Amino acid sequence: MIVDDFVISGRTLVETARKLVEKGARSVVAAVTHGVFSSVACEVLEASPIEQMLVTDSVEGHPWVLPGNVRIVSVAPLLAQAIERAQSGESISVLSEAPRPSPA
Repeated sequence: MIVDDFVISGRTLVETARKLVEKGARSVVAAVTHGVFSSVACEVLEASPIEQMLVTDSVEGHPWVLPGNVRIVSVAPLLAQAIERAQSGESISVLSEAPRPSPA
């Protein structure tokens, strides 16, 4: 898994993914906070060994169709919870904790 703060052209992510495959990785996924996506990013990412890239919707709207291996994940519910908790004086640190399995 590759984790990055933002993607513009995608070239750095793709280069990293190719090196991982060269070193024996059977699959490569990426998680990116901000998807800026330049016009060349779609071509670069579509032809890459990255099976799936998860990107938040922190950057709104792109004038081009993103490749099939890119999935946008909404951060709106998380931000709404953080604002609500902050306004009511509750801790927001619980939002970064891993979910606990429900008792069987």
